[in-house]
Amino acid sequence: MQVRVKEDAREFGKCGCGRSPTGKCIGWHGLNEEQLVEAKRVWDLAEYTKQAQELWNDSCTAPRAQETSK
Repeated sequence: MQVRVKEDAREFGKCGCGRSPTGKCIGWHGLNEEQLVEAKRVWDLAEYTKQAQELWNDSCTAPRAQETSK
């Protein structure tokens, strides 16, 4: 089931089924329960990886870009 909000243009694309981790429709309304669990697992891993990379890039052990002097 897909619910579309038409009254408020800012609400366009909003998830109507409550399954989307972003709050916007990403098509998860069409997944069965097994597919939803797998999609959520993949999403969570990708988000964890992004956060870990951001922390790593901000740490003192991260490689720094070499400055070029002219």
